Amino acid sequence: MTRGDAEPLDRQDGAFAYRAFISYSHRDKDLAQRLHRAVESYRIPAKLVGRVTAVGETPRRLRPIFRDREELPASGDLSAELSAALRQSQFLVVICSPAAAASRWVNEEILQFKRVHGDARVLAVVADGEPYASDVPGREDRECFPQALRYRLGPDGDLSDVRAEPIAADVRREGDGPRLATQKLIAGLTGLKLDELVQRETQRRIAQMTVVATGAVMGMVVTGGLAFYANSLRLEANAQRAIAQREAAAARAAADYLVGTFELSNPATENPRTITALTILGRSAERARRELADQPAIQARLIATLARAYNNLGLLGEAQRALETSMPAIEHSGPEGVEAMLALATTYANQGALDKALGAVRRAETLLGPDLTTNPTLRARAAVTEGRILTSASKVKPGVAAFDRALAFYRVADDAPQGALAQVLNNRGLLLSDDGQYAAAEASLSEALKLCEQDLGPNHLSTGKAWFALAQNAFNAGDLPKAQVRIANALRIERRVLDKDNPILADTLSMQGQIQQGLGRMAEAERSLREAVSIYRKAFNGPHYLIGIAEVYLALIESQRGDTDAALASLAEAKRNYDASYGAIHPNHGDLLVNRAKVLARAGRLTEARSDCAAGMTILRDTLGPEASFTRQMAAECRALATGPLRAASR
Repeated sequence: MTRGDAEPLDRQDGAFAYRAFISYSHRDKDLAQRLHRAVESYRIPAKLVGRVTAVGETPRRLRPIFRDREELPASGDLSAELSAALRQSQFLVVICSPAAAASRWVNEEILQFKRVHGDARVLAVVADGEPYASDVPGREDRECFPQALRYRLGPDGDLSDVRAEPIAADVRREGDGPRLATQKLIAGLTGLKLDELVQRETQRRIAQMTVVATGAVMGMVVTGGLAFYANSLRLEANAQRAIAQREAAAARAAADYLVGTFELSNPATENPRTITALTILGRSAERARRELADQPAIQARLIATLARAYNNLGLLGEAQRALETSMPAIEHSGPEGVEAMLALATTYANQGALDKALGAVRRAETLLGPDLTTNPTLRARAAVTEGRILTSASKVKPGVAAFDRALAFYRVADDAPQGALAQVLNNRGLLLSDDGQYAAAEASLSEALKLCEQDLGPNHLSTGKAWFALAQNAFNAGDLPKAQVRIANALRIERRVLDKDNPILADTLSMQGQIQQGLGRMAEAERSLREAVSIYRKAFNGPHYLIGIAEVYLALIESQRGDTDAALASLAEAKRNYDASYGAIHPNHGDLLVNRAKVLARAGRLTEARSDCAAGMTILRDTLGPEASFTRQMAAECRALATGPLRAASR
């Protein structure tokens, strides 16, 4: 590497010429440039400027940062300029990747810096690969830490065999993400506490948010005004003026509503830093009903948005109350009320009230009117919602028919969301797979994957979900090797684009664990399942049926290890999660009993096993019906109990 971006400063009173030296492989050049800009442009919060920490007084800006530009030729050594810059830098920031780990020059820069400044001021930023992967046989090519970063220097100035533990941030979305990684790096470069930086940054962003939100609302008003001005060239002036006045009033109402949402009820007693999102949502629903009573369409749209937020947070009761209380406005909104009615249908379905959910879909269709050529996108969404509800009720034929209607509406819609067709095909395929129609499911799911890759790209979350669905179909069909390849593709994408505690990632880990358990890879299966359970517990903060499904498979693993007591305890915990989530008997209760019978049979407790199998089959026949594919599969496994343990699948 040859040159630096910044001119060195004179050292005065022991000061350094550079706050940091960024070391990186040429392959990571783009990230190095972005990181350089991010650090030098970062404004330290005013209340932290001047604070004295272990690394000195905190400046307003972290400048200059030295970033070398080019790789040295193969025959070269570090130039005198680079060696001087390393000596004059207070910190070394190493961008870590497999390319960096293999770079002779990155390793040499770390060595030279450590020989002058020691180990403590070397900071790592993970861009790709895995720290210490070289310790795992077969994973050596994923190592991202250069050798000089992995070990401390000995008294002789050469690397010792003592493991170093560098401070590391991870810019990848599945790691810290760019924002938090930059804040971690700033904390390391200043000696400030990370939580202080995060808190100050959050306060700064909240202060900016009100300005941005107000500006955005005013922008919408201006944009709306321009649109109406253009239309006035085609419409009669007086009629257009009346429309414009109504729309301007609606825009003003929306603007007042959005800005007013952030007002404090009592500024003397309320602390703006302690107001929760839940408080804001609750106030928003009440204010929408009170202040937008004469504008039902706007009220319906806002309530639909709030209800979706409640549903995403798992606050189903709050979503139901918000929607039902606003029902007069929703029902007087015509097509504008459809989204709110479908949100109510989803809320009912999540609560297990499937008949009420289907009734809400029918009311949404009534709002759309009898002319099937109008509002095709909204009609498609109504059909998708109906299909999902019917899937929950294990009604295959009407469910597939609903998804087929959704496909037909989306194909003629001009404003269908990107990826909408793929999403419907995915839902349709999973329903067919649950019914044992694996070939038909494969065709639908493969088409969904193709559309995702074409429209959204190979690394989009929807593409990952499409791979997940194909893995589940292969798993249901008993083709475990194919399922393993597909679930690995899904997990690779999701780890790249999701936070590491996202429940979607847990779904994929749970499925991977189920597949690995079926393949007899028990240690890997247990790791995947326990990681899934950990994510679920953090996300749901209480019992949830998804935790129960993972625990059923953990019980099977414990049983195969010969630990019957642990297996039965895991199944008891799974039942507790099912009971809390479903509120009534569900097919998974029957599946759990059949799996409990297998655990008991493996332990030689055949009388109890037969009793549990019989009870489980009664539940499955009552909930799914005797002809359902899953019911028949579980019946066959109950008949085969005497022949040894079999793979079981939770729905």
